[in-house]
Amino acid sequence: MENCVVEFRTFHNTDPPEILKLWHASNLGPRAAEGFPCDIFELFVFSQPFFDRKGFFVAHEGDCIVGFAHAGFTCTKDGGSLSKTDGVLSALVVHPEFRRRGIGTQLVGLAESYLAGKGATSIVVGAGLDRNGFFNGIYGGLQASGFANEVAPWVEFLKPLKYRPGSGTRILHRDLTTGRDPVSARLIRHRRRMNLVITDRVADMSWWWHVRFGQLDALKFELQERSDETVVASGQIIGLDVYIPKWGVRAVGMKDVWVPEEVRRHGYGFSLVLEVCRRLREQSIQVIEAQVDADNAAAYELFTDARFEQVQELVTFRREL
Repeated sequence: MENCVVEFRTFHNTDPPEILKLWHASNLGPRAAEGFPCDIFELFVFSQPFFDRKGFFVAHEGDCIVGFAHAGFTCTKDGGSLSKTDGVLSALVVHPEFRRRGIGTQLVGLAESYLAGKGATSIVVGAGLDRNGFFNGIYGGLQASGFANEVAPWVEFLKPLKYRPGSGTRILHRDLTTGRDPVSARLIRHRRRMNLVITDRVADMSWWWHVRFGQLDALKFELQERSDETVVASGQIIGLDVYIPKWGVRAVGMKDVWVPEEVRRHGYGFSLVLEVCRRLREQSIQVIEAQVDADNAAAYELFTDARFEQVQELVTFRREL
């Protein structure tokens, strides 16, 4: 391996099988799905409407791909289009036998040049919560919200490249097969007064939501007043079936828990989360995941009160160009 000649180029249409082999051989940790076929890569990465092969760089030795970096862009604030000033490095993978040879550094340099040439003024490695357009559903769990420090020494690698730590994302899990739901007088009152309405209506979501989650099974939950059907809380669940071979359980992710401002601080969001957990348990779902921004103390408290436990934190790194 020491005398290998590694070359760099952009993506070719014949690359996915070799990229899949690299993925499964790279020990990417518990947040990386495994045991899936090549068409899953096509679904979550290469078939995205904004995929640009010129932003996908591979390192190869002969016909064997030993590393890749995927550069792209996040969305505008309204979720309606890409923001060409906000570059992201969605993924960076190097085969374990080829690490510490400068391959990752060269891949990052190629990605930076591509993004700068497209007009990016900053780059976030790992993208962050709701910011990554690729790999959602196969890395990170519910979303590809950053990289795991337990898997690779990201700080040591990125600091010399002038990247500084950015926002983190807390990964929270609840095992629905153990423990009991919290009980209180308020929760009992809510259950008497409220209906939990479940629909598959997600047509009102943004373009950014649809390109990232539209190919996954998703349901919308609404907690409504029985008297007038006023919505006091809502949220979504998204299927994580690709992780069954890795985790060995049926799991879903919960996201976008929302309570109208005028009825906040009444425990409606808490009641919604618990009702969703109860319904999913009845459907033999074993694990439910939530992702919250590390700085969002209110969201973290909501889920921990609902008996979720933090299992990991994904990190990002930022550099201004």
